[in-house]
Amino acid sequence: MMTSRIIPEVVTVDGEEWPVRRAWPASRDRIAIEAEKNSAIRAGFLSIDRDRVGMFASGRDPKLPGLERLLTAGETSGAGSTGNRLISHRPGKRAVVRLADGHFAKCVRTSRAADIIAGQDRAEAFRNALALPNVLTADDSTVVLSALPGVELHDPGRLGADWTRAWGEALDAWALAADSFAVDRSAVNSAVHGSAVGPAPLTSLPTHSADSEARVLDEWRARAHHFLGPRAAEVDSLITEVRGDLVNDDAASSGERNWGPIHRDLHDKQIMWDPVAGPGLLDVDTACLGERELDLGNLRAHARWRTHQGIWTVDDAEVVFREISRVTSASGLDPRRVSVYERSTLLRLVCVYAFRPKWNDRTGLLLDAAR
Repeated sequence: MMTSRIIPEVVTVDGEEWPVRRAWPASRDRIAIEAEKNSAIRAGFLSIDRDRVGMFASGRDPKLPGLERLLTAGETSGAGSTGNRLISHRPGKRAVVRLADGHFAKCVRTSRAADIIAGQDRAEAFRNALALPNVLTADDSTVVLSALPGVELHDPGRLGADWTRAWGEALDAWALAADSFAVDRSAVNSAVHGSAVGPAPLTSLPTHSADSEARVLDEWRARAHHFLGPRAAEVDSLITEVRGDLVNDDAASSGERNWGPIHRDLHDKQIMWDPVAGPGLLDVDTACLGERELDLGNLRAHARWRTHQGIWTVDDAEVVFREISRVTSASGLDPRRVSVYERSTLLRLVCVYAFRPKWNDRTGLLLDAAR
């Protein structure tokens, strides 16, 4: 059986070793790789059957036509000018460039920029309480978004004494956005079960049901199975158990009472906070209609993971757990559904991080939390 060891911790590029920062399943026999060295990024693919790595030239990707254009346009010779800088690159899929003016550009495949813009439109339900990036310019493969003020709710050291305040304000804003979104119960039923058409603001959002979440788990189980090594059997068993909890008729029906707009991939790196401007929301491409408990469960799972990564202390995470519990109660949400979605996210993270050499040896801690 193959294990995650086939994903190297470093790759050799032009005679130099580059640490692998992230990796993703690309196809049955290829792994997409992002490597970073001295704040520079290179991307490419690992061919599993040939045990060979092929890396693109810096800032190049034949599937992302806007990337080279942006980086070439950002090349300047003026003193003190940094130009445009690549900050993340999933080869063949997406790259993010920080522009010299502080804004950000997302580079995707040709004709896929419309998906990013559609996600921005869907996330408007959150704008009454949370700042969102604005689309500044776009073509068929690149979208330029305005920067949000503040810092990500990821690094307690940067927030210092404002850590508790920032999380409290961010979760209050998330709750206000969802609470103030007028959800008609009959429209929810029609959106979920495909019956009569409801009000336009609601039915314009795609839905992510408990069944959808279960399918996401099944997809990640299939992608990661051969990379989980001795953990594969336990992951399979736990996913089967959590899948049942997600789609249990009584529980799922109860969860539908709390449907509203959700981010669907909400975690600490998706939330910005500024002491004057307040909280903001990033990467809203996944915005949709679903059980609101999903967002909170996702946040809880990531908070646990940050402690296992050594990025947060236990006390840092406890602040987040406490604020999530407070908002769960104040919003009339179901803590049991929050827990189910937390377990689902924990198991998904086990599969995701099976492709990340730096963290793979700690995913057993995620399994412990998901039991």
